[in-house]
Amino acid sequence: MPRFQRNPPNAQQESCILHSSDVPLMIVAGPGSGKTTVLVMRALRLVFVEGWMPEQIVITTFTRKAADELRARLIEWGLRIKDHLRENPPLPTTAGFGSWIDSIDINRFVTGTLDSICEELLTTHRDPTDPAPVLVEGFVGNGILVRHALFPNQVHNNPALDAYLAGFSFSGTAPANFGEKIGICRTFLDRFVHDLIDLNNYQGTGNHREARQCLAECSASYRQFMAAGYRMDFALLEETFLQRLQQRRLQRFTNNIRALLVDEYQDTNPLQEQIYFTILQQTNASLTIVGDDDQSLYRFRGATVELFRDFQQRLIQHVPNRPQLHLEYLIDNYRSTPPIVAFFNSFIQNDDSFQSARVQPPKPQIVAQRQGNGVPVLGMFRRNINDLARDLTNFLWDVFRGPGRVINTGREPVTLIRDQNGGDFGDAVLLSHTVNEFAAQFGEQSPRERLPRLLRTSLAQLQPSIDVFNPRGRLIRDIPVVQQLLGSILNCIDGNGALQGTILLRSEPQRYLNIWRQEANRFAATNPPPSNPHTLMDFVHAWQNRTPQVINMQWPSEWPLLELCFKLISWIPMLRDDPEGQVYLEAVSRAIAQAATFSPYRSNIIRGHNQHEDNSVKAAIRDILAPIAEATVDVDEAIMPNIPRSRFPIMTIHQAKGLEFPIVIVDVASDYTRNHPKNRFRRFPDGPSSVQNMEDDLAPFCQIGPLRQTRTGLQRSFDDLIRLYYVAYSRPESVLMLVGVDPCLRYQTTIRHVATGWKSDGAWSWKTPVAGRAPALVNNHPLLLI
Repeated sequence: MPRFQRNPPNAQQESCILHSSDVPLMIVAGPGSGKTTVLVMRALRLVFVEGWMPEQIVITTFTRKAADELRARLIEWGLRIKDHLRENPPLPTTAGFGSWIDSIDINRFVTGTLDSICEELLTTHRDPTDPAPVLVEGFVGNGILVRHALFPNQVHNNPALDAYLAGFSFSGTAPANFGEKIGICRTFLDRFVHDLIDLNNYQGTGNHREARQCLAECSASYRQFMAAGYRMDFALLEETFLQRLQQRRLQRFTNNIRALLVDEYQDTNPLQEQIYFTILQQTNASLTIVGDDDQSLYRFRGATVELFRDFQQRLIQHVPNRPQLHLEYLIDNYRSTPPIVAFFNSFIQNDDSFQSARVQPPKPQIVAQRQGNGVPVLGMFRRNINDLARDLTNFLWDVFRGPGRVINTGREPVTLIRDQNGGDFGDAVLLSHTVNEFAAQFGEQSPRERLPRLLRTSLAQLQPSIDVFNPRGRLIRDIPVVQQLLGSILNCIDGNGALQGTILLRSEPQRYLNIWRQEANRFAATNPPPSNPHTLMDFVHAWQNRTPQVINMQWPSEWPLLELCFKLISWIPMLRDDPEGQVYLEAVSRAIAQAATFSPYRSNIIRGHNQHEDNSVKAAIRDILAPIAEATVDVDEAIMPNIPRSRFPIMTIHQAKGLEFPIVIVDVASDYTRNHPKNRFRRFPDGPSSVQNMEDDLAPFCQIGPLRQTRTGLQRSFDDLIRLYYVAYSRPESVLMLVGVDPCLRYQTTIRHVATGWKSDGAWSWKTPVAGRAPALVNNHPLLLI
């Protein structure tokens, strides 16, 4: 293949690809080191060299996007190898070689996220009497949790539970509202499953026995309802899969497995580890795991990086009588320039206390294989956030629309300018701890605009204007076009709000439902196109009266709410034509479709002038619109595989995991103008986060607890921040720029920040500052301020 003719595997990659299938292999793969290529080539070698069939090889990875990329490479490269071997059979050619090649179906590799593989196998390998699992996502699971577990167990008015949950809230006090309480309870129920918690001991021990008993009872009620309809959330899906494995009810699957390859193992949780170990215990499968402990980001979802760090000992403990594990490091970086590689190398080794949290021995320093472009790591820090947004906008314009930006490096000037082969704003990205466009709102004050919002506004004011792609920047309930859609739906199905008033809803969703109605009324009054043959106002009035707008047509006995939704977007083209709008529309339509799996009227509006018509409207409000108003419905930006290159993307660092961009701008300090206790968890923790508190609270009741507690909760909080910014700093190909406001850089500042070189012991690793500004970050690696 031309790709490998230009860049053949290096010595470490080749060793991983050719490693014996009889000996377990652990690959610690640094950023940009080609781990996906190695994983794919190793799987293909097992087929075309070892002679195994693709359906005998299981490959799991962490995200759907990574799974799609993995599968695409398997198919593309596998088909090329097949074609090459057909045309150039090995000599001497063995009998039946052609038939063997023809029998290989590259599409039959078992690939995907572990969740998707579990769902598929529980569907295809179930007993004749077992129904197919019904996968429940997101807000539907929370709706079931509230209605069938939290309310029946009096969670909403249990002071003992409130006192217990205070230790796991953002503020350290009792949950501020019922929505926050739902979120913490949901996290507990997921943790019970992911961490394999012994609930009998959990609810009978400690100072919070009443609260723990309440949560255990909620878990039992939730499980009972889910099991009755064979419903499963992602945690229960994996638990059911493990139970079926242990009961040996999936032997049609396990009997066929010859190889198990696991990507992103550093983000595995204890339940998932147990699935992998059970598969290995029941098979003689070849094992390969790939990961990087320095890039573990998902502890808040139950991921336990210690499983990867101590994998060698854990494999011996759970799957004895296997050959000793072979450890291989991939350290050649093909993504980034030497200054960027030197920068993140130094950063990950900056804090001495972090080193024991890494695989032992830690992977060697990453080695840059790209040539330099003369650009050092850049920094843009301004007096205030408005100046920062303005100057960052000008920088992006100069690079992608203007004559280029000249960088005076102290040697020869370097000009940053768009790639003439189609470079555009989509070649850059702003990464941040959070992409919220507004800070939290307090009372009646307008929320403060954050850097993502100021950038959106500033870029829109250019001529021609530049759009951003940041669908997570605001809660979906606050997006004006979404409010127009949802308010129009409300006005159609319950014109005067009489039925809404009969539903017991909390004050916050009630307030938002009314806001949406008002926004929809204002929008309809503008008479948006199309107005022929009917205006939006005409359509809404026809719906309120259940009167067809077409002569000689009768109103149907059932009208799917999804159909109403798609009719209304005729007047809201942004939801149809704009990439961010499409993400919002998908979230709303997914909420409607998911509600059909549990709502009594299956997301339909009944016509009958009877109680069923009223009840169907109330069900739509209660089960679909109210959860959106509660902010329990999330957007899924992954539905947009390709964002228009003319848009400037803004992402969280978690979203950027596995991605790369020519220019990466990391917001390290735009929010920090003073040493406020409320923001320390994002920059320099002074205590364990709620995630670590929950891990420590559950530690006595699960096997993984002691392993996690080899480091304190505060140490683990620092570990997570270090890993977060390591991922951010290793995303760029050509340019890395750190941005923020000046107070975070001032000499002897009290605003400590891991991202700017502070160590967990309070030491600072900046070089001697010049004129109140530090010219370097992390040991001796320069940060050129522009």
